[in-house]
Amino acid sequence: MLRASLLAIVIATPLAAEDFICVGHDPDWSLTITGDTAIFDFERKNSFQIPDTAFAQGKDWPRAKPLIGDFDTAVVVLDQDICETGPISVDILTQRGQTPVLLTGCCEIRE
Repeated sequence: MLRASLLAIVIATPLAAEDFICVGHDPDWSLTITGDTAIFDFERKNSFQIPDTAFAQGKDWPRAKPLIGDFDTAVVVLDQDICETGPISVDILTQRGQTPVLLTGCCEIRE
């Protein structure tokens, strides 16, 4: 049910080949996006597939990426807002059990 809801949030568009390294603090977490895969480390490390990227209507930014794993899901929203540690701000909506979790942080474009 949650997977279907998260996929419904993100409009299916062609995948943009993008690589990012993202971090956040209080609580600490990290996210590495490489093309259509991601590694998210928050309380436990998980691998995810990224089936699509959604763009704001008529704009290049912000972008939303659904992360689909075997047991967990998340939605990552990236924007070109300058952050403390990088040129891209990031918000991650996920869950731990039945509790929704919203994390914020910064990303660098990985070259």
